[in-house]
Amino acid sequence: MNVTTSQRHRLLVALAFLALLFLCITPSYAQVDTEFDPQLLLERIDSITAEVEDNSTAQADLVRYIDQLDQMAGEAQQCQLTVEPEVTNLRGQLALLDDLGPDTDPALFDQRVELSNRLNIAQARELACRQIVDAATALSSDITGVLEELTAATLWRRGPALPTLVTLADEEIAQWPQRIRGEMQPRLLHGLSVTHLLAILIIVGALAIGAGLYARFRYSEWYRRKGYEIKTPPLQVLLPKPFVTHAPLILLGAGLIAVLMICTLNASLTQPVVRVSAAILFYGFACVLIDWMSGPRSPAAQIAGFYPEHVNPVRLRLRIFACAVITSFVLLGADWLTLSVSPTDDPVLLALTILLLSASLWFLIAYLGRIRGLARFRLLRMLVLGFIAVAVFSLFIGFENFAIYLTNGIVKTVFAAATIWLLLWLVFLFFETLADGTGPTSEKLRTALGGDDESRTGVGLIQFAADLILWTSFIVYLIYVWDSSGLYFGELRSSLSDGFQIGDIEIKPASIIFGLAAFAFLIAATGWIKRLLESRWLRHMNLDRGARDAMATLTGYIGFVVAIVVALRIGGIDLGGLALVGGGLALGIGFGLQAIASNFVSGLILLFERPIKAGDFVTVGDTEGFVRRIRIRATDIETLDNQNVLVPNSELVSGRVTNWVLRNPQGRLRIKVGVAYGSDTELVRKLLEQVGRDHEDVISDGGAPAPRALFMGFGDSSLDFELRVRIRRIEKRFTVQSDINFQINEVFREHDIQIPFPQRDLNLVSLPESTQNSVIPEATITTRPIPVDDPRIDDITRSLHYSITATATIERAWVCLTDGDELARWYGSDIDIAARIGGQFSATLPDDTTMESRIDVFMPPRQIRFAEGSPDGEGPLPTGPIFEEMKLRQERKKVTITIDIFGIPASEDWEGYFRRKESHWETRIAELEKRLRDKKA
Repeated sequence: MNVTTSQRHRLLVALAFLALLFLCITPSYAQVDTEFDPQLLLERIDSITAEVEDNSTAQADLVRYIDQLDQMAGEAQQCQLTVEPEVTNLRGQLALLDDLGPDTDPALFDQRVELSNRLNIAQARELACRQIVDAATALSSDITGVLEELTAATLWRRGPALPTLVTLADEEIAQWPQRIRGEMQPRLLHGLSVTHLLAILIIVGALAIGAGLYARFRYSEWYRRKGYEIKTPPLQVLLPKPFVTHAPLILLGAGLIAVLMICTLNASLTQPVVRVSAAILFYGFACVLIDWMSGPRSPAAQIAGFYPEHVNPVRLRLRIFACAVITSFVLLGADWLTLSVSPTDDPVLLALTILLLSASLWFLIAYLGRIRGLARFRLLRMLVLGFIAVAVFSLFIGFENFAIYLTNGIVKTVFAAATIWLLLWLVFLFFETLADGTGPTSEKLRTALGGDDESRTGVGLIQFAADLILWTSFIVYLIYVWDSSGLYFGELRSSLSDGFQIGDIEIKPASIIFGLAAFAFLIAATGWIKRLLESRWLRHMNLDRGARDAMATLTGYIGFVVAIVVALRIGGIDLGGLALVGGGLALGIGFGLQAIASNFVSGLILLFERPIKAGDFVTVGDTEGFVRRIRIRATDIETLDNQNVLVPNSELVSGRVTNWVLRNPQGRLRIKVGVAYGSDTELVRKLLEQVGRDHEDVISDGGAPAPRALFMGFGDSSLDFELRVRIRRIEKRFTVQSDINFQINEVFREHDIQIPFPQRDLNLVSLPESTQNSVIPEATITTRPIPVDDPRIDDITRSLHYSITATATIERAWVCLTDGDELARWYGSDIDIAARIGGQFSATLPDDTTMESRIDVFMPPRQIRFAEGSPDGEGPLPTGPIFEEMKLRQERKKVTITIDIFGIPASEDWEGYFRRKESHWETRIAELEKRLRDKKA
């Protein structure tokens, strides 16, 4: 049997789900029975004490000792909690045996001795555990004090000031060539010379650059051929574009690193020649990230005023900052930013590196203040600039380690903020596409998760879990960055994993996060299992559709309950404590949630008893339609008008419901018809029965009674007949009845059989002569013709066309058309605009009228089109929306703006609107021309 890749993936997902479920519901899934030996722990505490008193322990070792001591204290406390109930129990048993007389059975004396021995052992163990807790806590406190003093002494240690370093710069710089020659000499494989290595590097570098340029050329040709240069490309095109653009750098760096790893001995980032090659690769990836963060579909594009005026300047400054960070990596080593002390014996080189980083970061942060959308972050921007200034000043007066600490924190914080910003955007785009996308990829992913509403719920829960993990990681990383001693980060890590106490409640954040992640995964897996259950397993069973839907729905309920239980179990919540909550919930159901409980129980009854099922045609009160789905609270019924009506389940169980297809989808139609008196009744009977037999949906093959016409009586104006037929699908009765009525009318016409209509006598009463002579005025209709000689008017809609040519750049003209402040200056109105596709545009005109539009087309800096809302809140126009479209074209130093207003209905009712629009734009065009020619703008 051949197993496809899709089936293999499904099998792996199913096995992972079962493994997670097994681990979570097993009571002792994460507990290992290890023997607790107090004596070994006391000896380890004595060993740590001796090492700390030696005063030669490194800072990292002190942090490690604190973690070990905290772990020991935790184990000892757990030991105490285990032994204390045993001691209490043994004391209670001994108390019962205190008053033994001489006539007591000797076996009781032996039992007393045994209990006394067990009590002594338990008390000794309890005392040892208490001693471990006290000793570990006291030693941890002492090491913490030593660590804080050591960190403070290291951080505030003062070295030579910057002016002193300047005087030493000549001597240090003179030694650099010799140092560079020594450090750039790699240890090569046997038989390989430096000349051979250089030749290989040149050949591989040339091939890598050529391959990158070729890939970029082919992608650019394809990009241009698809027309993405003049229209906004989709996300799946924009994401790989930076990789292809910077492919020469990425391939060059990867090729050089590969050659060095193969040709040198013990190649690593500690070797400068390897770091130089890695720097090329890192810079290529940095350019990719920068393009992602500042592209037309990036989160930066949503910042007001950023796109397109500030894109290139910000990218330039980001690349300079990336170059500074990578240069520091090349000069000082791979881990210099992780240290709180100087990683080199060359203070001049370290000072130059800090100044380079500070200047590049200042260059970037200071420019961000020019972007209008970032004005609200002014305080944060000033705080970063202040930290940079303090770092440079600390270096100037000789506090080198403190300058390193600040530089470390600032650079890592900026990097982490940019990373979390980009990751949150990518997560949002991914899950938005997954939930609402119409592409084949998103549809396949939704189908894999279940393809229904539960899958969308699973997608939302997974997105919430992903965002929670990202933000938690970001906060933990910031604490790690700014914790110079490593002490607080260890405490945070311990709090996240081991938890902390709030009163009598123990909270474990890590367990809670994992519980939420497990809940989201299990909900998504439940949707996937439901879809697999419906599409693969149940379809081959001898069950009707209703039974299959019932089993799938119950599977969803069971999966939801299992997900909650597993999430609570992983989160560390005692399920036994939920009994009180269950009692309160039962009380609440008894008082305020009766309807919800009734609907839920009724839904279960409908699923098990199945008086109605999905696909049935039912009538509930005034609602008639097909049952689409039976949910936990209500049943979805789709009417013949394609309206979905949610009927509470309790009404379907306790009320009167007509299920037209419960036992048999067939049904009987009774079509009443009357013919005129004097008609041939036998001919009428034959014609009616023949019409019934001729219809394709009428059963006439003996599987049901044949069509029959009955003479029902003599009416006031007609002979009343009734045609009774059996049809195959009763839900089609309206269509069948209409078809038969058409056919009856046609055959009656052919055979000259009249269908009478009720006749009534009408008595006319003459009016008095005075009334007859009075004149009743006729209604008058006044029309005003539309001028047909106007060339701008056609039979349906009319349009306006304007063109402006001014000496200005296309970017300047684009700002005038999309920036709210610029629009207000030449529009003479209060403007509110969101410059993106789907963004809203509203304006209060000088005559106090309002304008509401949305952006329908947005292609910076070439084209923008607004779709106007209907005036006075009217519904959609039969002629379609009214559009205002502006196109820009640059010719040398002049820009041409073409403005078209079209879609205004060509009717008399819209004549006033058309004239107002014409007058409005004539005035606005003059203001726009003046604004474009304004050199001060």
